[in-house]
Amino acid sequence: MKVADKSKDSTLFQVDGVLLPDSPLPLAFHFARNAQAFSERVYRLAGVGLAAFLRPILSLASRRLATRLLYIPLRGMSRDRLDLLGEEYFQYVLRPLIDPLGAGQIQACLESRRHVVLVSQQLDHVIRPLTCFLRVESLLTNRLEYRDDLATGRLLDPVIPPLKRPKTSSPRGQISREEPSNIRGLLDWEWLKTCLVLDAGRLNPDGYVVSTSRPLRTRRYPVVDFRKQRAQLQPFSVRQAFSGKQLLLVGSTGFIGKVWLAILLQDLSEIRKIYLLIRRQGARSAIQRFEKIVAESPVFKILHERHGERLGDYLGERLEILEGDVGEPQLGLDDKTAEPLYANLDLIVNSAGLTDFNPDLRLALSTNVESVQNLTEFLRKSDHAGLVHVSTCFVNGRTEGRVPEELTPNYTPRGDSRFDIIDEWNYLHEAIDRLTREAESPEMSAQFKQESMARHRQGDDPVADERSVQGLIRKVRTRWLRDQLIELGIERARRWGWPNIYTYTKSLGESLLQLKGRDLPIAVVRPSIVESSISQPFRGWNEGVNTTAPLSYLLGTYFRQLPSNKRKRLDVIPVDYVCRGLTLVSAAVLRRCHNRVYQLATSANNPADMRRAIELTCLAHRKHYRSLEGLEHWLRARCDTIPVSKTRYESVSLPRFQALLEGLRRMLTFLPPVEEAVARKRRVIDRYQKVIELYKPFILDNEFFFAADNIKVLSHAIPDNEVTTFGYDTDTIDWYDYWINLHVPALRRWTYPLIEGRRPEAGLLPRNFKMPVQPKKSSNLQTLLQEFKPGRDVASNDATEIPQPAQPSGD
Repeated sequence: MKVADKSKDSTLFQVDGVLLPDSPLPLAFHFARNAQAFSERVYRLAGVGLAAFLRPILSLASRRLATRLLYIPLRGMSRDRLDLLGEEYFQYVLRPLIDPLGAGQIQACLESRRHVVLVSQQLDHVIRPLTCFLRVESLLTNRLEYRDDLATGRLLDPVIPPLKRPKTSSPRGQISREEPSNIRGLLDWEWLKTCLVLDAGRLNPDGYVVSTSRPLRTRRYPVVDFRKQRAQLQPFSVRQAFSGKQLLLVGSTGFIGKVWLAILLQDLSEIRKIYLLIRRQGARSAIQRFEKIVAESPVFKILHERHGERLGDYLGERLEILEGDVGEPQLGLDDKTAEPLYANLDLIVNSAGLTDFNPDLRLALSTNVESVQNLTEFLRKSDHAGLVHVSTCFVNGRTEGRVPEELTPNYTPRGDSRFDIIDEWNYLHEAIDRLTREAESPEMSAQFKQESMARHRQGDDPVADERSVQGLIRKVRTRWLRDQLIELGIERARRWGWPNIYTYTKSLGESLLQLKGRDLPIAVVRPSIVESSISQPFRGWNEGVNTTAPLSYLLGTYFRQLPSNKRKRLDVIPVDYVCRGLTLVSAAVLRRCHNRVYQLATSANNPADMRRAIELTCLAHRKHYRSLEGLEHWLRARCDTIPVSKTRYESVSLPRFQALLEGLRRMLTFLPPVEEAVARKRRVIDRYQKVIELYKPFILDNEFFFAADNIKVLSHAIPDNEVTTFGYDTDTIDWYDYWINLHVPALRRWTYPLIEGRRPEAGLLPRNFKMPVQPKKSSNLQTLLQEFKPGRDVASNDATEIPQPAQPSGD
């Protein structure tokens, strides 16, 4: 970002030799020896060494050429890496060397409201942290040229050579009359011009002064509108759309659901009533589950702080808990509970879903497919309600190119015309019934019993032994049936072109929604990979291990080679942006000005490819380990994962190690302790391999990106006074700051402990919370009978009320 001409009231302050050491060689060596790959480090160090050798000789002919030569070996290094390494070098090497006298003089200039500009021959990657430390707003330094965020090795103009101020006080060397002459390191504009070779159009050095803020990647917008018809939408207010409305939220106990519920409670007091459909879990009722979530989840911390002990009363006025199950007809509600909902509901929002990549097919169908049919049937009985259904962008499956915002009937990634959603649904249920009967057959029962007897340890009590064997048989049967159903789901998914059961069943749900609800007010919201929040409910909230957390955790170990396509876009979106999108889409459905599909994604307008995502993750781990002491952390900070091809991965990485360890285990069968140690290592590598196999469709296979135009149209239609609260703009996300300073630290705090089998240290809030007991609603006839109960004077205002039993939380 260029700064306007301030040459008349700016103070130029020399950094080299005044605030910090004046040699740029140590910084160049620091960048070279911390390149991403080990091979890079070797040839970059050799290049910097050669440049350091030739630099004194070339400086006799041209100091600018000698300065340029020093940074040529950095060609190909990313801006992200140089920024982090520059910040690290300043923090651990240069900061202790800052001259306190010079720093004090700069602070004196700032206090006198002078515009201070730091001038240095060093790269801006290391001077920018210095300006932040000194609270200076502008700098004039050497800057590398970048293409696609990779350094070209060329310095941008003006090239700043080592500044040697004149020893005599010539007119050009004199400082400004407005400055105290005793300030060491002060530079004069006129003298600086003689040291720099400037463009003819910008003879003033101030034209090259830049802001200390990190430059963001230039946004690239499409020049072609792929939509069939340009969207026309009248301005609307989100608050007016939700005013006086009644909502039913399904999936409010999930990652997205909890965050959105907290945002609605904080920002939209205009909503009349929110109903939460929560499933009973064993002996724990729906209301008990909700109370536990509110008491323990950090998502509701702001509400606890705002309302204190009155939070229960506040939520009791705005919420009503319904015990039901979206996988059951009529959402598992009895007629008495459902009838008022049919009449009064304005909107149903379904964010429930089973997000495991390859779960039990029965659970996936119940949550991701059958729930859609139940919701459309419930919606059809409603008087005026609309539906917002949360799906996923990855229903596209194994496709290439741009993924449009469309809902295609009987969609398959391969475009197979033989596919029919009803036929597929019937086939799956028939296959599940067939496998269930097979699991109960005498032949399989005998096999299960034989396997159980082999595992059972004989005891002294025959009755206890029999019970133990029967328990083992049930476990073996359950495991066998689950494995068979997972195998069936994977086989069907891959047959039609989906990589796993999750995307397969989510797409089946969309096809069923298109078939059953084509004439209903329905909008489908497709988020991409939902990750850590930027601001709501607070900065850096995350939970669960079903997104990029396992892969990110793997990159923080000694794992070196990840099979991935460097150009493939990893589409990540913060959870609070998903919630903003849900709010906008819900408002549009309430006003009946919605489109059919809204994709909440970043790969089209603010992409981060796999090369950058891998490097940012490793840099975030490096920043963490660099702050710790010990050899283990020192080594981990210097082991960066690199993206490699599938062929290289299979020949030199985990698959090869698996084969070597298996051969070693067989050779050492005569040494049981050593064999067991090798077997443990093999199991660890097997777990790593499973993670990579699960994520291959998202990091290696196919190159696609998701159009996200419809949500932008909605965001542009809201009034200016609502943009801060409800606006949606993913173009402003700085992935460097998000990944290094927010996302990976959030995973380290909330998610990595779960992967390691621990509880997050700061995960639970020590609060007790109970929803208020609501009186049971009685019918009109019951009310009339109650009025004439003996002992109650109906005409008296002082009559004693007969207490009513509490209303149950569900059927």
